[in-house]
Amino acid sequence: MDAPADIALDAAPSTVPSDPLTFTAGKPFQLGDDYVVVPASYDATHQTPAILFVWLHGCGGVASGDIYKLGHGDWIGLAVGGEEGNCWDVDHDGARVLASIATLETHFNIARRRIVLGGYSSGGDLTYRVGFYNAGMFAGLLVENSSPFRDTGSKQAASLAAASWKLNIVHLAHLQDTTYPIAGVRTETDAVTSAGFPLMRIEVDGGHYDPAGVTENGHTVPGTDADLATYLLPKLDAGWQSP
Repeated sequence: MDAPADIALDAAPSTVPSDPLTFTAGKPFQLGDDYVVVPASYDATHQTPAILFVWLHGCGGVASGDIYKLGHGDWIGLAVGGEEGNCWDVDHDGARVLASIATLETHFNIARRRIVLGGYSSGGDLTYRVGFYNAGMFAGLLVENSSPFRDTGSKQAASLAAASWKLNIVHLAHLQDTTYPIAGVRTETDAVTSAGFPLMRIEVDGGHYDPAGVTENGHTVPGTDADLATYLLPKLDAGWQSP
């Protein structure tokens, strides 16, 4: 029997939020434990899907502070909270990340094929763990000063095998980082590339965390936060999409 003419076959589910929120463009606000910033380009009628960038702070970091690093483009920034001042638990906090995304989708129109996950240090560890094991949810990963396997609670073979597709990855590494020494980072990121993932590794001078103007390798460096803005955030405009 033919379907009625007014029923669309294989129609994609609507991304229009069920509980839309009002907001002030460019002004971060708290949503439960999380922090959100919405760009001026977002359709205030909530009818147009937007890119979502989900960010995980490092040990000692706070979502309430890191949210101010994310509002530099035409994407919604979500800094996942719940571990303010602490490290992430890579074995259990993945569920928190997924729940935060699901909650945000009830309030804002998110382009589900254009969700990018990122993090610094401990947040990078959790980014890799969640990203490999939930690859179908993400268009890509943006990681700063971490490593794909070492502290993720998952072995290399298991993480690579868990990914349902070879998602885009950009990994920013500081050459003088003693927490994640560059030799180990190169070995692990090379393994990701050898497995067929389109991983771009960017190496610049810097320690594990540098304020602006600190001297590394004989010259001043822009700093860890500036490097996030310079090398990683522009990748959100690369047109990445999940399957």
